[in-house]
Amino acid sequence: MVVRAEAEPPRRSGRPRRSTREAASGDPRSEILAAAGRLFAERGVGGTTMVEIARASGLRQSSLYYYFRNKGHVLEAIVVEANRVPLRMIEQVREAGGPAPVQLYRIIRADVAALSSLPYDLNEIHRLAGRDPETFTRYWEEREQLVDAVTQVIRAGIDAGELRQMHPRLAALTILSNDEGTQNWLRVAGGPTARDASATRAGLGGTHAIGGFLADLVVRGLLVDASTIDGVRQAADGLDATAVLDL
Repeated sequence: MVVRAEAEPPRRSGRPRRSTREAASGDPRSEILAAAGRLFAERGVGGTTMVEIARASGLRQSSLYYYFRNKGHVLEAIVVEANRVPLRMIEQVREAGGPAPVQLYRIIRADVAALSSLPYDLNEIHRLAGRDPETFTRYWEEREQLVDAVTQVIRAGIDAGELRQMHPRLAALTILSNDEGTQNWLRVAGGPTARDASATRAGLGGTHAIGGFLADLVVRGLLVDASTIDGVRQAADGLDATAVLDL
């Protein structure tokens, strides 16, 4: 199925208006993407109109065009966040260097934090992309690039004798699935701020700490010498802007 571009009215100047149904709250672009992601997953891209996206996000249709010119641009914005943000993050981690276990630790921690900030459930995008592979060709290509990048880090760690022998691609797929699963259960409390507050009240810490916990758990299990995890964590903290919070 091909997503046909809708008529592209000129981007309006001035201030977009909310519908009378819902008062303004939060970031309108994030709310639009969250609403569109749900509708696309439920009805498919072709079965969703800009009118429905506007209604679901609490905007007038004319105001929706202030943020996105057409439905294809909404879809593109969702795909950008789903794969390309993690790809850029992994590229930056690899450019910074360090042993493979340290890189893997940083990737997992940052990925959990990044995914948890998304305004929609990533599983919805996976279901949508699986049902419409033609429209989402680029999504699957970039998804493969993401898996390949993590696989290369793991393979380098195996070759260096730092990570134990394993199937590197299967390990990469499992790690990314763990990150996405964490995003899924963190979404239960609502938006990003609510998720952090809920997790903190439960004594779990914020998303950075939860990502660090998952990184600790995964990398420790993959190390040839699990006792070196403290050194891996310290090296990762030294490269990252913020240290892992104590749980």
